[in-house]
Amino acid sequence: MTTTKTMTTTNVVACKHCLLETNKNQAIIESVNGEECSFCCPGCASVYKILQEEGFSKFYSKRDDNWEPGAVSPSNVSEELFVDSVTETDTGYEVSIALSGIRCAACIWLIETYLSKAEGIESIRVNYATHKAKISWTKGVINLREIIDRISSIGYCPLPISDSDTATIYEKEKKDYFFRFSIGAFFSMQLMIYTVALYAGYFQGIDTGLRTMFQYAAWLLSTPVMFYSGMPFIKSSFQALRRGHTTMDTLIFMGSFTAYVYSVFALFLDKDVYFDTTSMIITLILLGRYIESSAKARTSNAVSKLLTYQPSQVKFLENFYLETYTSGELSSTTVPVKQIRPGDYLEVMPGDSIPADGIVIYGSSEVNESMLTVESLPQIKDIDGKVFAGTGNINGKLVIMVENIGSTTTLSRIVRAVEDAQASKAPIQNIADMVVGYFVPTIIAIGFSTFIGWYYLTHELLTSTMNAVSVLVIACPCALGLATPLAILIATSKITKLGVVAKAGDIIEILSKAETFIFDKTGTITKGELKVEEIITSGYDKETLLKYTASIERNSSHLIAKAITDTYLEDFMTVDDFKEHPGKGLSGSINGQEIIAGTLSYLKEKGVETPDELVTEHIKNGYTAACIAIDNKFAGFITLSDSIRDDAREMLLALAKRNVTAVILTGDNRLAAEKLIERLDVPNLEYIAEVTPFEKADVVRSYQQNGKRCAMVGDGINDAPALTTADVGIAIGQGTDIAIESSDIVLMRDELKLVETVFDTSVTTLKVIKQNLFWAFSYNFVMIPLAVTGTIHPVFSAAFMSVSSLLVVFNSLRISR
Repeated sequence: MTTTKTMTTTNVVACKHCLLETNKNQAIIESVNGEECSFCCPGCASVYKILQEEGFSKFYSKRDDNWEPGAVSPSNVSEELFVDSVTETDTGYEVSIALSGIRCAACIWLIETYLSKAEGIESIRVNYATHKAKISWTKGVINLREIIDRISSIGYCPLPISDSDTATIYEKEKKDYFFRFSIGAFFSMQLMIYTVALYAGYFQGIDTGLRTMFQYAAWLLSTPVMFYSGMPFIKSSFQALRRGHTTMDTLIFMGSFTAYVYSVFALFLDKDVYFDTTSMIITLILLGRYIESSAKARTSNAVSKLLTYQPSQVKFLENFYLETYTSGELSSTTVPVKQIRPGDYLEVMPGDSIPADGIVIYGSSEVNESMLTVESLPQIKDIDGKVFAGTGNINGKLVIMVENIGSTTTLSRIVRAVEDAQASKAPIQNIADMVVGYFVPTIIAIGFSTFIGWYYLTHELLTSTMNAVSVLVIACPCALGLATPLAILIATSKITKLGVVAKAGDIIEILSKAETFIFDKTGTITKGELKVEEIITSGYDKETLLKYTASIERNSSHLIAKAITDTYLEDFMTVDDFKEHPGKGLSGSINGQEIIAGTLSYLKEKGVETPDELVTEHIKNGYTAACIAIDNKFAGFITLSDSIRDDAREMLLALAKRNVTAVILTGDNRLAAEKLIERLDVPNLEYIAEVTPFEKADVVRSYQQNGKRCAMVGDGINDAPALTTADVGIAIGQGTDIAIESSDIVLMRDELKLVETVFDTSVTTLKVIKQNLFWAFSYNFVMIPLAVTGTIHPVFSAAFMSVSSLLVVFNSLRISR
């Protein structure tokens, strides 16, 4: 019999299950087996009763000092999340899961003991260090749903083990090369002891029995190097042959295996053996591969690290009503992040990572967005503020409504864009690809011809074999293959760390060749924060003119409209027949009066007589003028100002020093544009005035028709057509949908100097790629003839081949400086 009652005193009590201290008037008091117990929440009460009824009360005596008090987090986990983790066994199934809520070793005992009591469970092992469990069960006796429910019933939340918990491909590759190189290096060092003795015996004489023993020892020590350390080359070679082509690994395998087989036959024919050649070729090349994979892993981690900012579980709200939430009647439950959907409500506590893109509907907090923008200062988020997955909530509780999840979040799209860029090929890579396609078959033919030629001339099998092996080993298409992709990988990783997202690798090369940079003025060169400076009237008082102007401007999303409506604090008037004329102005009627607001030229076009000198005088001083006519009569104008970005002039000067043409597009008239150019004071800076949003793309096309490669820089909103038209579109914005979709490069930080940085990086990258290709081609042109003539021993061939690849790697790493 269990009874429940509420206490009214204010004394502090400890929860009978989790030991969390709570006030008695807030505690749940239940009678369990005749004992009155206090609990902090219904979850703890439920778990405590289950443990008592199932005979697991020993759990509480097993808890040690490491136990951390804390309430049970309710969980509602779908079995669909674990489908990919289930594997079939001889008797049933097995699954690996992660467990949330483990606090000490007693938790491990409880989970293993409680779950093993269930009929059908074959084994359960929980790793305390990783909080991961491996569970096996008999088919038809118990199912995955029942296992998940049984774990959840005692207060632990089962979670799927995601790929992000395992090593990346590059890290796995690096680890594999390290172990294989270590084994190869160990046996090669032992092998060299016997090899040196054999070489010394060749010149100074050696006992026949001792020589044979040393040769057999050399065979024994070289075998694990050939067939364990060299296994990646063996597998790769046969896989390639099955597909009807050859690779660089084919050359390595043929060279090392030829020396190995020759030495085995020489051993039984009482000839000199060259097992050291096999071991040193494989070991030296593995060293080069290990260093190469380390460089790849280091650069790729900058991208993969972004995904680690997303939490694995979230606090889910079934619905959201302000009154019930603030009163405490509405509480959250913990669910895996994979279960949330757009439109769901999530609670984000201080210190938590935001799990999805969404809109704040309750609360206010500072949010750390540095993982997206590299901006160290936190951003304040209030109601209706946009938040992004992976960013960190600092000091306030938020409730958000989910908009984008999983692969559709801004963070995931950025990672995907960078990965696509790193995987894509620059146009210059086509040269290397064309050569590599014919390279390996050609080298095999040259190696075979070398063997035939030397054997024909010398009739010496050893000399012919060693020279052919040298040809096979010294050839290096790896340097050709690495020349471009590694440079692109490092370049994209570098700019990603700075807050720049390049959507394709070929963009890096195209940008490096840009001769003209075209900039939108408002929001790009200037801050895009217009403010009203003065109201000049003609026949109306200032309040009336502002009232009419603000009423018609509130229907527009233009920056001028926003500045004017923000200045007006009274009620707006009703506007009929509203029309917006892009690049010109607005029209409509208020109380039967026809209203026109816009540029001076637009009013003149409508037949309005305007005080040109007065308006022009303000424009010459650098102001923007919004003119107003009522019933076709000039009523006045409002002047607005917009300040130039702090880093605009520095960036434009840097481009000028690099002999790049900079052009500013503006919808202002010629006088205002000239004033802006005068204030910037940059040599050879060009401008085009009175350009409408629709005409910007035409301007870009006109430069392209004159043979210029153009980069367009804008805010990604009204510049979208021009960004798409340009050879390279660069959008300044914090990951907005339209910025990412319409541009090739997105500056996640609102800093114009990043244009200079990404341009310099692209120029450096192209130089490095050209240097890499020059070295790769030159190396092969010089070294292959030397190997054919017998000048280079196979061991030195392996060393030279590894060095050629490493030079490409180290040269490419200069980009990251």
